[in-house]
Amino acid sequence: MDTTKMSTAEQMRKELMDQGIAPAMISLMLEDSPESIDEVQFKPMPIEFRDEPIPCHLICDQAKLMAEIANIVQNRILTDVQVVVHGTPFDCHLAVLHIGSDYFKQFPSTNKIVIDEPDVTVLSFEKIYEWMINSNFEVDYENCLELYLAVRFLQIPRLIELMWIFFESTENISEGRAFQLYVRAIPYSIENLQALMLTRLNRFFLTAVTTQEYINLTAEQVYAVLTISALAVNSEMEVFMSVFRWMMYDWAERKKHSHFLMQTVRFNLMPAWYILSLKTKPKKRELAELLDDPIMQDTLDAALSYTVTQHFITKDSPLTKPLELNTEHQREWIIDCYARHHHLYNCPNWVYLDYKVFDSYMEEIIKSRKEHFKDLKLFKPSNFAPCCRELVENCETLLEI
Repeated sequence: MDTTKMSTAEQMRKELMDQGIAPAMISLMLEDSPESIDEVQFKPMPIEFRDEPIPCHLICDQAKLMAEIANIVQNRILTDVQVVVHGTPFDCHLAVLHIGSDYFKQFPSTNKIVIDEPDVTVLSFEKIYEWMINSNFEVDYENCLELYLAVRFLQIPRLIELMWIFFESTENISEGRAFQLYVRAIPYSIENLQALMLTRLNRFFLTAVTTQEYINLTAEQVYAVLTISALAVNSEMEVFMSVFRWMMYDWAERKKHSHFLMQTVRFNLMPAWYILSLKTKPKKRELAELLDDPIMQDTLDAALSYTVTQHFITKDSPLTKPLELNTEHQREWIIDCYARHHHLYNCPNWVYLDYKVFDSYMEEIIKSRKEHFKDLKLFKPSNFAPCCRELVENCETLLEI
């Protein structure tokens, strides 16, 4: 053994003796000990893996920790990203944006995000981020479209779901508001929302026809409106006149749409006497030009034949099917007691509905208060004007009138 190894062993023995350890014990301890540090070999310790989780005890209470995190998020403490919406900055937490919106997941690490998208306004982003941090999301009719466009762009499935719950409630949007929302949604091509709103027009339809918004619709949009069965009218003649009113705004340009738009008019629902009146040449030049068209004449002839035959054949007749006399989809029939053409045709107060009468009726609606449509009543004898009720007192059905 060289001098270095001996001195190391002696040094260890001396240190152990200084600590008061018995010589016999020291000899036992040094028996298998390496004589120098160079002889030390480290052996890996076996690790035992267990399936059960190892409990981790947080330094502070879990509820307290969650409350503190919520405080940081809700009060926007230590924010790490700035979202700039049309020049307006919002200090946010990127993790919150990632959790709340699929759109922001494209920004894994950044300190600034700029949004100049027209569908996302300053107000809509402010409300959306407030929902992300406080679960507070308030929707009303005035901001519903603005919010919907923003949540659609930012790809927030939960808020899209909440928006549709709002849209689908007739307590939130119906009749007049439905038409306004339909018009507001046109530039954004939200077909499913527009289709839903059209089913809500109901009693507001005739008021809608008086508006500039209706006049400004395209032929395709007018077609979409007039195909809805839930339109509230006194007769199909009013639907016919609504088409003609739209065409009259620019007759030279719009008359080319006559064949297309007249498909929306359910002539089979008109009484035979009115169809016959349309087959005679009207005084109004544009209306005469429309009705003189051979296709229109064929349409009127078919409707007249259908109406007359339908009047004499019961619905359970074996001729119903071969004659294709299936019942046409009805509208929502209503009465405005102040409209003379809404009286029964054999009532002394009744007037024939030509374009002049219809145009005057539109003017009366415009002059009346906005809630005019709420005064319209269902078409049934109990809602008839007194003069008309007298005519039906001794009739078993309205067909006898």
